[in-house]
Amino acid sequence: MTGFSDSTTDSAETVSSKGTVGTVIRSHAGGYLVYQPELDINLLCQARGRLKKEGVSIVTGDRVTLDDIDPEKGSGVITSCLERENLLSRPLLANVDQVIIVQAIHQPDWIALVCDRYLVHFQLEVRSSLPVLCFNKSDLASEDDKKTLRSIYEPLGYLVTIVSAITGEGMDGLADLLVSKTTVFAGPSGAGKSTLLNRLDPELRLKIGVMENDFGVGRHTTTSSELYRISKRQLRLLGVDEESVAWIVDTPGFGLSEFKHPEPLDVVWQFPDLAKFAVDCKYSDCTHLVEQGCNVLANLGQIDPTRFDNYTIMVKESQSEKTILRDTSKKVESTVKSVGGREGKAVHVPLLSGRYRSKAKNTERQQLKRSANLVEDEEDIALEETSDFDSSSGSSNNQSEET
Repeated sequence: MTGFSDSTTDSAETVSSKGTVGTVIRSHAGGYLVYQPELDINLLCQARGRLKKEGVSIVTGDRVTLDDIDPEKGSGVITSCLERENLLSRPLLANVDQVIIVQAIHQPDWIALVCDRYLVHFQLEVRSSLPVLCFNKSDLASEDDKKTLRSIYEPLGYLVTIVSAITGEGMDGLADLLVSKTTVFAGPSGAGKSTLLNRLDPELRLKIGVMENDFGVGRHTTTSSELYRISKRQLRLLGVDEESVAWIVDTPGFGLSEFKHPEPLDVVWQFPDLAKFAVDCKYSDCTHLVEQGCNVLANLGQIDPTRFDNYTIMVKESQSEKTILRDTSKKVESTVKSVGGREGKAVHVPLLSGRYRSKAKNTERQQLKRSANLVEDEEDIALEETSDFDSSSGSSNNQSEET
């Protein structure tokens, strides 16, 4: 869990104001709404002017220290922002425990490529845990539909839950996944994320969209991110026995350009069914698309054809994105470099400026060689000058003797 507490007190005097920690549940132009667990209240807070001058960015989900807390007015001052465990880029959200990707089985129909795009995106964003797959609208699906979805993703290590926000099927199991965690609900528009969350806790009253047309294409209704709390009472109604709360976030749907792409050679490590064969591939720079002798291509019979097609599409998209960035970049030199090896373990680290960077060994050798050549040339010149001087001295002595 990322820092929420369930303890409550009746008196504000039992909590020391200075150094008290809270969690930002919403940020807006007028300040920040911060939940303080010991007091069990929401406080409207401003950040210290020093934080603004230092350029400290505070986002939803951040854990912050508070001062000057006034429980009666419901106000306080943010004095610092604690270190983050992770940070999602879209929505901008800190300290996430897990991501649940919501997909409709029908209306709109489940699309494997969209599902895999979300998986790759959030595997890159939250590396500490695999996303959970939640397939909604089970009331519109056959048993064969449900078995097919489980057969694709469960063998790959993904947790799959199948629910219906209309009938309530599977809602108790979904509630169990949320206890004592901060969970992001993500997925395409029209999948029923907001409806699902309203079913978990009707008091949320999240705005629900309608289908745009007969094809079941959804309209965006969620436009910002905010942490919502599901109370202990509501969790008990859903069959959860633990004395705890759950924090959830509804997110807008994604446009195609908003999905993250790894480097072309790293896409394979986001597909567990391909990665197990890529480990033993004899080529270190293999894209696993056309190379002869590739271990992944040699085992295509053991890989779901649709998954491999989706992998191929995403590699080509990553290659195209890399080409565009290279062609449009105006930088003379990259500011980062990749270190750490294969299997998706490489990380990007800043490059030092030329002023502080150690010289390359080849450069040092060339400079030493040039220095040595200069010394030799100077010695040769000195010898020639000495020789000329000796010869001129000898001739002058001879002339003196003759006279």
